[in-house]
Amino acid sequence: MQSRFITAGILKDETDVVLAYELKETEFRLDLHVIPKKAISKEAFEKLNTEWVNGGEFEFPEGTELINPDINADSILPDQIKSDKTGEIRHKQNEWAVQLLTNKLWESYLIELDKLKKRSVELTHYDKSLFDDAKSYWERVLEHKKERNITQERLDKIKEDVNAIFEQLKTFRKTESAEFEKGSNGVREQIVEKLNQIKAKADEKANFKALHDEIKALQNEYRSQRLLKSDETSVRKAYDDAFHYISEQRNKYFSDKFESRIAGLKDVISKMEKGLERDRKDLDYFTKKAESPRIQQLELQLLKVRLRQIKETITSKEDKLKDIHKTLDSILKQANKSNKAEKGGKDAEGEKTESAAEVTDTSADGTVSVEQNSAPAPDAATDAPSEQ
Repeated sequence: MQSRFITAGILKDETDVVLAYELKETEFRLDLHVIPKKAISKEAFEKLNTEWVNGGEFEFPEGTELINPDINADSILPDQIKSDKTGEIRHKQNEWAVQLLTNKLWESYLIELDKLKKRSVELTHYDKSLFDDAKSYWERVLEHKKERNITQERLDKIKEDVNAIFEQLKTFRKTESAEFEKGSNGVREQIVEKLNQIKAKADEKANFKALHDEIKALQNEYRSQRLLKSDETSVRKAYDDAFHYISEQRNKYFSDKFESRIAGLKDVISKMEKGLERDRKDLDYFTKKAESPRIQQLELQLLKVRLRQIKETITSKEDKLKDIHKTLDSILKQANKSNKAEKGGKDAEGEKTESAAEVTDTSADGTVSVEQNSAPAPDAATDAPSEQ
């Protein structure tokens, strides 16, 4: 992550200035050097824009004002300064705020982990409360992985320490996993069988949208099931194969000259809608989490930044999606006109309407992500005993 950033601004008295932002990560502080544009030469500006931005030294000219904006304020652009680069400034503020708040948050998580490790070292018998506390701690860590608040390096270190705690617990109590394995295999076989039944319905006149919805309904039906990693992989592949097969059958049905462009736009729309669905779910999830009475202050600050990011992302995606829909409607009209010209009469008009309806029905994409209740956890944590 780049800790320095420059852009242009204008003071209230119409003086042009150069804005040089620098994140002091270890000091949890943001510096803003406001440099009058007339006070900096072309050569000095080039040095600022290349060497200083990339971490080098730079002697700021006389007349430079140092401001320390609040990284958690609505904007790190002071009220007395205007800039036509507010979008870039806001983007950099969000990026830095997430980084600073994440670092602060993980300091508290490491302190908590040290306490768990100390309890583990002092064990003389199986401790259910330690098991529950360690399990709860790891689940909260995984929530931050899901929210992309933790680096892989941090995750690996924490995973190693949490595994050690579970291994210590396992020396006092072990359980068999045969029942879970048997249940996982049974769920996998049920899902694969039902997917095969859905694929069997996909002839050339099938309602492909309805078949797609059946697969999604099947996903929702089994979403809460915990699976072995091998079964999870098999189920994910089965879902992908089913979507791919239905997509192939659909593509055979739509064979006119506009098929390639329509299918391409449909694919883009479906992926964007899927992305919007994920963003809206994230927005709902983070909003509810922010309202929790047990949330830490640092977590709340971090959530506010992430909520702001998600809302901006949703607005941008919705605007792009409207433009793509307009393009698709135009292409569909061209396809309908072409069909009418070739076939003529009411038959052509009826077929045109049916084709457009079918194309609209096939706006879902052909990929799937299997979600399980058991998020990726340490090997020892995965095998840790469950309470009877």
